[in-house]
Amino acid sequence: MKGRKQSWVTKIFLLLTLPYLVTVFVNGPEAVSVNKTTDMENILPIILSEQISPEYQIETIEAQAVIARSNLMRKLQEQADTGSILCEICNNIKQNGWVWKIPEECYETAVKNTQGQIITVDGELKLVPYHEISAGETRDGEEAFHDSQYAYLKSVDSSADKDAAEYLSSTYVSEQQLPKELAISSRDKRGYVQSLMADDNILEGTAFASGMGIASPAFSIQKLDDRIRFLSKGKGHGLGFSQYGGDVLAKEGKTWQEILHIYFPLMEIETEDFDYI
Repeated sequence: MKGRKQSWVTKIFLLLTLPYLVTVFVNGPEAVSVNKTTDMENILPIILSEQISPEYQIETIEAQAVIARSNLMRKLQEQADTGSILCEICNNIKQNGWVWKIPEECYETAVKNTQGQIITVDGELKLVPYHEISAGETRDGEEAFHDSQYAYLKSVDSSADKDAAEYLSSTYVSEQQLPKELAISSRDKRGYVQSLMADDNILEGTAFASGMGIASPAFSIQKLDDRIRFLSKGKGHGLGFSQYGGDVLAKEGKTWQEILHIYFPLMEIETEDFDYI
């Protein structure tokens, strides 16, 4: 899709939302009044461009658009602070080099094709997690978080992820950068590390993987001379939507609705007026 001509609508939405984002970046979230009418549907393509590659099928990007809209609505519902949400978007863009560019047209198309569509649990907005590649199955939410409120996130088969080019990856760390004694103490049923013993301390698996730059918490540990090798399966925390697995389903002819129902079997798709907040 590189080099594809962008629509004038995309350019217009960027011009409309850019003042809000720049204001928040320069002056902080308090500079944006919560009473100011902000079209969140216009901001969604920018958010979406930070979450998923334009190389995926449009149906996959549409599924991600519904996830992005649902998570944004949940944050707004919980915080009721437009400025803070815009500040978070700015920070994400800043971390990626603070390069303003018009998002690919596919992001605008995905948002338009799913306008107002959200995914809920019994009519309530909940966390809708996503990741790039699973370890072959997505994780069970209650097991991963040790909390029954995440029981709506059920483990599902995503074995197509094993064919991804980045399914296996290695991270090498010097022994000097690690605790003297480091061992995996527990895994969940899908093979993801839940906890490690680091000398006399217990570390949470996902947080450890993220902090050490390991692609996934579904890893094993190997000692190689003066280095430690972490061999991981998948990319990301393994909860919820697997973008790679969803893309395989899209290539097989599945719609974004069907893809979301497969990855979130206990959640429902609803329509919500989300034009303005």
